Amino acid sequence: MTKNGQALTAANIRYLLVIRELDTQQHGVRGSDIAKQLGVTKPSVFAMTRNLLELGLVEKERYGTVFLTELGRQKADRYADCYALLLRQIEGSLRCTGADYRNAACELLADTPEGDLPRLLARR
Repeated sequence: MTKNGQALTAANIRYLLVIRELDTQQHGVRGSDIAKQLGVTKPSVFAMTRNLLELGLVEKERYGTVFLTELGRQKADRYADCYALLLRQIEGSLRCTGADYRNAACELLADTPEGDLPRLLARR
């Protein structure tokens, strides 16, 4: 859940994971870098950034640099662990990789209540 109690969508999770991945130094990420990493348009990044702002998960500077908030970083870290676990399981079971499987992992995470994430991780 977010600061307003709204559950995250698979797209929200995907963007959080990419922002976390790109912002290793916590200096922020440019929207164009997010677009390139996800293979989406800059207007798509702008719209999702606005959505993540409303959820209290990111902050944005005037000229486009996006930062995870403390809440956003906590959620991104939690989802990253679960995402990595799910991808390993998908890739190990199906012996395949690709964007469709990464998207499927985000869909699974979006459908999993946040309270159940620790139980998922306990199955490592």
